[in-house]
Amino acid sequence: MAEQPTQTEIDFSIVSAQLTMEALRDSGYKDTDHALAELIDNSVEAGARTIEVVAVETAADPTKRYGRATIGRVAVADDGEGMDNTTLRRALKFGDGTRLDRSSRGIGRFGVGLPQSSISQCKRVDVWTWQNGPDNAYHCYLDLDEVKAGRQDVPAPVAGPVPVYWRTLDCTAAATGTLVVWSELDRVTWRGGKKTLERTATLCGRVYRKYLDDQRQHPIEIRLLHFMDEGTAMHLVQERPCLPNDPLYLMAPTSTPVPFSDCPMFRQYNEQTWSIRVGDTTGDVHVRCSMARAEAINEEMSTIAWPESYSNPGSSPWGKHAEKNKGVSIVRAKRELQMSLAWVNNYEPEERWWSVEVEFDPILDEIFGVVNNKQHAHTFVNGAGFDWTDAADGETRLEFLDRLEEDGDPRSHLVQIWEWMDNQIKSMRRERKKIRKGTRPRHPQTQRDIEDVATDVVKEQVAHGDKGVSDLAPKISGGEKRRRLEDSLRDHRVDLDVAADRAAEIVDRGRRVLIQPGKLGPTTAFFDVESVGDVIQVWLNEAHPVYEHLIDVLRADEGELTTEDLLSRLQKADFTLRMLLVAWARYEDKLPSGNRQDALEMRMDWGREARRFLDVIES
Repeated sequence: MAEQPTQTEIDFSIVSAQLTMEALRDSGYKDTDHALAELIDNSVEAGARTIEVVAVETAADPTKRYGRATIGRVAVADDGEGMDNTTLRRALKFGDGTRLDRSSRGIGRFGVGLPQSSISQCKRVDVWTWQNGPDNAYHCYLDLDEVKAGRQDVPAPVAGPVPVYWRTLDCTAAATGTLVVWSELDRVTWRGGKKTLERTATLCGRVYRKYLDDQRQHPIEIRLLHFMDEGTAMHLVQERPCLPNDPLYLMAPTSTPVPFSDCPMFRQYNEQTWSIRVGDTTGDVHVRCSMARAEAINEEMSTIAWPESYSNPGSSPWGKHAEKNKGVSIVRAKRELQMSLAWVNNYEPEERWWSVEVEFDPILDEIFGVVNNKQHAHTFVNGAGFDWTDAADGETRLEFLDRLEEDGDPRSHLVQIWEWMDNQIKSMRRERKKIRKGTRPRHPQTQRDIEDVATDVVKEQVAHGDKGVSDLAPKISGGEKRRRLEDSLRDHRVDLDVAADRAAEIVDRGRRVLIQPGKLGPTTAFFDVESVGDVIQVWLNEAHPVYEHLIDVLRADEGELTTEDLLSRLQKADFTLRMLLVAWARYEDKLPSGNRQDALEMRMDWGREARRFLDVIES
């Protein structure tokens, strides 16, 4: 029998440092860009006027056949107020910091930004900060290997100059400032320096647009720098300014392509402000709506001469730019938390031509459901398409709202905002159609989401007693159904933000059907069927050729295609569909004679079900 360790040999700590660090590393940051935003937040809070985001690339290994340059270090430098040695040490602790006051109206509050975002991307973070020139800096660090080995405290800061290696940066010459360096990168999503800067500039431009465009005070400047490591020094390869990227398209100048780079592409449609009481303090929610000007979406009504190749607005550079910015922008303390698609009909290309921005004070974090990595406002987003009659228990609207308030339900503060937004979005859609009327024929069925149409068919079948397994599933609460759907979406490797939005959309709109591309693992099936409660999930296998040659082709945004492109895609889809039928025929042809009758009956049953669902096309 093996000798058992004595109590003195066993670590009885309540928390395992190694497991805790690994859990904190999986903290939900979407990618490196979003983790970096935490560092930029700190720079903004420190009063910086210039912020430099740095990617240092290491040359490709010539001994490797497919070797390529890789990013070896990432840094953020600023000319903010800097920190003293005590504040620096606290900044590297989890759950500490100087901006934990709930009443704060600034970006920070949670006290985990610097260490949590850093270890989500790398194994070591070094910080230099100074308040009397870079020669009089303090240096401190956090090293995961040391923590896992048993280190339980943040090292005491050491006085000394900022290393010569980093003196190439303009910010390291400022009288005050901070430099944060990530090394031993093992989780970054960045690859090549050039493409990285382009993508990061787009995201940072949107997240910090209000700071970049601040007309009341001196705006901040964010510069993105690509360096090549040369051992003891680094060589500048590329510098890229970060321009405002405004999804409302009301700012100017911005990163929007010409001719709308220097003039607004949208016009303000409406705005409204609500004040919400939290204890002894009041927080404001300001919602602005905007929609495309006629110049952007209708050549006949435009005073701008469109190039011939851009006769369809969706195929124009500004149309493609708007497609990437579509949705509802959730903004906290002038800083965007997320761009939510929960209010967007993803099957409608022209959703890009309206926009909504919801800005709220940090005092309302709990009401909005803000998480500590500042990437989501779950409670607010989950209210997309909210219908109080579905949530009420035989109550009048006033009784329902009174109950929510009495129960301390945060929705009591948000119902009016959700309803106002829904009305504005519907109104903007109607007005956009008037502007675009006659410029492009549309199939009437695209005006409704296919999931809504399929849900109507399912409900009609149930009403006539034609029930399936999902119809007999035990009833579960909306919150539980949303959680299960979100888990299922994440299991199929759907982006975390999209998973949350899609789950909320299905539950809040009362849908019985979810159709979603996903990763299905090792399977030859081109689709899979599952259910969560009474929701039938149809998973489209992105790894199967059918997805590429049929589904993805037909879902392509026709607003970005020429007539010839559309015809080519339709011909490809037609060919793929016919080959699928031949594949089924061959499958039946190879079956043993005893199984062919089963295949025939399955084909007949599926055809009968298909007829019921496709009858809506004629209605």
